[in-house]
Amino acid sequence: MDKQQEKFRKVMKMSKIEMPFDDFEQRVMGSIAALEKDKEKALSNKKYAITFFLLGTVCGMMLNNYLMTKIQVADIAPDLKNYSAIGCQLSFAVLICFFCLQLWRLINMQQKKHYQA
Repeated sequence: MDKQQEKFRKVMKMSKIEMPFDDFEQRVMGSIAALEKDKEKALSNKKYAITFFLLGTVCGMMLNNYLMTKIQVADIAPDLKNYSAIGCQLSFAVLICFFCLQLWRLINMQQKKHYQA
């Protein structure tokens, strides 16, 4: 019986796991806490992103409308008026599409993190 107990002790000593570093557990718990803070910060950033996207869109539409009236009143060739009007509207549309894409990526990234947690 003593031999079996001795073998069992040896086997149990072999199964003992030693931590690679003394502060390993503290670092892991610290990184988990930092990750949770980042999640909360990302939610706040998402709210700001949506708010400023909407404000930027409204201001951009007002600026675009202002530029269109200034272009129509300007004393320049009609062809140049048309090209500059199309250029302003096209640049505004491209910017809106780009910012929509970025906002969509932010929202999807947040949803993926939410589903993984």
